[in-house]
Amino acid sequence: MPTDEPPSGRSDREILETLTDGGPMTISQLADRLATHPVTIERRCRELQRAGRVRRCPGGTFAVDDSGGETRATGD
Repeated sequence: MPTDEPPSGRSDREILETLTDGGPMTISQLADRLATHPVTIERRCRELQRAGRVRRCPGGTFAVDDSGGETRATGD
């Protein structure tokens, strides 16, 4: 089903949903779950990290950064 959402936006949403549902995951785990190349997942996770949406955890995993939204919401 085609959407108007750009591919990176769709993959970002899928990454965030997967991390929300499954907890912290490595790049390899995310790539397996989303059937996407690990390099693509790593690139998107780094962008999401810069945007404050995910954080890097011990062991090389990524998790949703719950504090980022609160900071942005109160910073305006």
